[in-house]
Amino acid sequence: MLSFLVAPPRWTTSVRVALIALVVCGLGAAYALTLQTHIAGSFDERRSPELRLKNEYIKDVSEIQVALNVWGTIHHTGYPLFAVLGNLFTLPLRLAGVEPAAAASLYALTWGLVALAAFAALVWRLTGRPALAALSAGVVGLARSIWVHNVVAEVYSMSLAITMVILTIALWPGPWRGAWGWRRRVLILALLGGIGVAHHRAVAFVAPAVLVAAWLHRRDEPARWGPTLLAATGLAALGFLPYIYLPLRAWQGAEWVYGEPGTWRGLWVEITGREASWLVTLPPDAAGWLDNARRSAGILATELTQPGLLAALVALALAMTVTDQRRAARLMALAAAGPVAFAVSFHTAVMPEAVLMPVLPALVFGVVLALDGLARRYPRALAAGAAGLAAWAIVLGITHYPFVSELVREPGGVETIARLEHIPQGERIAVFYPWGPRYAAASYARLVTRARADLLVVHHKADLRHLLDEGYTILTEPETFYTFPPPWPSVFGPPSSWWTDRIGAFYVRSGAPGYVAIDRAPRLDTAPDPGITPLAGGVGVRGAWLRCDDAEIVLHVIWQVETLPDRSLSVFVHLLGKDPGPPLAQADMRSPVYGVYAFPQWLPGQSVEDDYILPRLPGGTAVRFGLYELDANGRFINYEAGTLPVSACEPAHAG
Repeated sequence: MLSFLVAPPRWTTSVRVALIALVVCGLGAAYALTLQTHIAGSFDERRSPELRLKNEYIKDVSEIQVALNVWGTIHHTGYPLFAVLGNLFTLPLRLAGVEPAAAASLYALTWGLVALAAFAALVWRLTGRPALAALSAGVVGLARSIWVHNVVAEVYSMSLAITMVILTIALWPGPWRGAWGWRRRVLILALLGGIGVAHHRAVAFVAPAVLVAAWLHRRDEPARWGPTLLAATGLAALGFLPYIYLPLRAWQGAEWVYGEPGTWRGLWVEITGREASWLVTLPPDAAGWLDNARRSAGILATELTQPGLLAALVALALAMTVTDQRRAARLMALAAAGPVAFAVSFHTAVMPEAVLMPVLPALVFGVVLALDGLARRYPRALAAGAAGLAAWAIVLGITHYPFVSELVREPGGVETIARLEHIPQGERIAVFYPWGPRYAAASYARLVTRARADLLVVHHKADLRHLLDEGYTILTEPETFYTFPPPWPSVFGPPSSWWTDRIGAFYVRSGAPGYVAIDRAPRLDTAPDPGITPLAGGVGVRGAWLRCDDAEIVLHVIWQVETLPDRSLSVFVHLLGKDPGPPLAQADMRSPVYGVYAFPQWLPGQSVEDDYILPRLPGGTAVRFGLYELDANGRFINYEAGTLPVSACEPAHAG
């Protein structure tokens, strides 16, 4: 039944191309189902180690999605050629109506297809078997990290593409014809090597294999090596020329620039990646080395499955020792040794799953050469081997699809943009985020889609004091306080001086549903107000009302303290139905202002605006709210402030 996979010589070229196209279509289906088409977000790393790993894959993607659509620059080490080519790639797609985030993903996918095509071409050239070339490329393309980086906007698909093209040229058998044969090959390798290392320093890990291959080809094709090496050095240096893009965009005042590449020091920091130099440390002892080796082996087992990894290691060993293609197998193994050595030595310096990506095609390469060697002795074995490769690819697809699918569908970035709709238009508002996925998502709405071009979106290096002086209202999401805690004890961590160092006195309130507003002065009113509803601990309610749309109900409350609060009180907000029973939904908070501002931090006479968001559910008729605390016996004591009918909702102000 599988005899058609043997591809006998009588087959026409069109049949062989059709076989390759079938595998490409299978990969295309997997990639189409998982291509990221919206702005990326990030996972909550505190929930589980698995989410921490997923966050490593995706945490920089939204930044790159913005940079590839606005001629921006990317975090260290800058990746300037990737950014320039990416913007040239996405521009026509955007003009054709493709979502900018999807265009950035398609750019990464294009590099991934280049890597797979180079791998398949090398296998085909060495074995002469299109079935093995196509099926082995399918296995490589469905390894987890390669799959992920082919469907999200990240730099590693370009790294792998350059690496595979270099290895394909270096391992391509036979002499290059003409007087420039060996010299031409070396010069092309030098140029590609310089481009690759300038793009990502990890490409240098394959250099030993390339140098050995070049030397072996020189032995096959005698030539003068001195002038060739001198010219090769110059061509390799050309790879760093694209770095002029970084200061150029800074000098032009581009709105998306990472770091300070407009200065010599800032540019050097970008090129060297000094911000992350603290991660480049060797294990302190033998146990650390063993742990790094174990974790690296675990990554490879996850990528290819444990049985697949064991079979690949055995096959690579056989390919290096007993097959006609043992030289190519040894060179590919040498190319894989560099990434493995780095991952074991500096496991946390760069995402190890990305560093080990070139090892995956090397292992599959060993399997292909071993199958080819076996088939030359026992032709009937080829069909079984091809079936095994097909089964391996199917298992990888089934195993990795849930992981990749969840990764690309993470909604955090989309939710960040949706929350911007709560911010009214036409006001001088600066939305503040630490540099990261939420900042990138909001910037995507401002700079790329222009849906919120009216907002000023700033990160943690902005001059917040100056913005307040200029009359801006600074809003931020509550999650910001996990990175920069307020200057008082809170659930977000111990007190921090970060805010007071940058703006002076620090007070907060709700600035819009889902956002904390930053103030330098409290709102105080010490005059008696008969309209205040007293609750407990010196806390009362000055006013409360509802605003609604089709999806949400927002309770707006103005709390006021008459005397210095003597204890922390929590807030309950419940959506009630017609019938008695548990609330339909709740928006309880440990403290006012999204848990940020506990009552003991307030001043006598201070009033604070606060918002609570509830879903608009069928049957929801009223919102009850108030304060509560636990007594010494752990029992809840409620201080009800009031109940507001949903029918009295004011219309929500659209952003």
